[in-house]
Amino acid sequence: MLPVSGPRGTVGYVLALESPDAAPAGVSVVQHIATVAALQLSMLAHEREMLRREGAETLAEMLQGVLDRPVIARRLAAKGFASDLGLQLAVLRPRKETADADAVADALADAGLPHLILRQQDELVVLLHDDDRARAALTGPPAATVGLSRPFPADASLAVARREAQWALDRAAEAGRDVVSYGDDRTERWLTSDSGDLRALVEQVLGAVISYDAAHAGDLVTSVRVWLEHDRQTERAARALHIHPNTLLYRVRRFEQVSGCSLASTESLAEVWLALRATAAAPMSRTGPPPA
Repeated sequence: MLPVSGPRGTVGYVLALESPDAAPAGVSVVQHIATVAALQLSMLAHEREMLRREGAETLAEMLQGVLDRPVIARRLAAKGFASDLGLQLAVLRPRKETADADAVADALADAGLPHLILRQQDELVVLLHDDDRARAALTGPPAATVGLSRPFPADASLAVARREAQWALDRAAEAGRDVVSYGDDRTERWLTSDSGDLRALVEQVLGAVISYDAAHAGDLVTSVRVWLEHDRQTERAARALHIHPNTLLYRVRRFEQVSGCSLASTESLAEVWLALRATAAAPMSRTGPPPA
């Protein structure tokens, strides 16, 4: 039995068994088989790396908005993207060193899914089809927190999708969740589509707290949002925020004092929740996303 080496270590073994009715070929033949297998794996890894680099260049140019639509269409088609399927942008933040770009790219490539992947500082930006298989491969083996944009057509600008995915990633990290998709909040259906009304709601309900956070780095808005996202379960929310439960309870009480809203009141609680969700569409603080 001989190991077969790959670009990142041993990937398998060749097991040779003698047959009583055949002349043994010898260990040298088994070594040759293992060497050929390792060479094939190295060639495959090199090909994948070249394709990944080409894809990273294309995705970087798409994010910068420097490519014409016909060029984008040709490059995506060359990477296996179907013209009749929508796209989705994901931003991943690995939780450990082993969840790197290679692991993410391998998971998508092994599933036979078209993708472009780009490393930007400590995060990975991935363009993929808007379908369940792609999302499952993306959020499977790699240990990472993932933010997903809303689906969009291939000829759309990536600027909005990039902001949506980043906002979703930040919300996932704050709430201690593996994956958050922008726009999957059911509360949105109750919010007006008028951005002026949304900003007025945020200002009226959260304005004082947003100003307090800016002046004192209080994190009151974030703490209360995560607390409510965890159904007011203080222990779970505190773990997601990486703070002591007593610290979280203090921030909740301070939020009530500064905002003048009692979270024990159904009416005030509903108003605060809607205002917190409205920050996604009408940001007025460093905790909300840029305008879409």
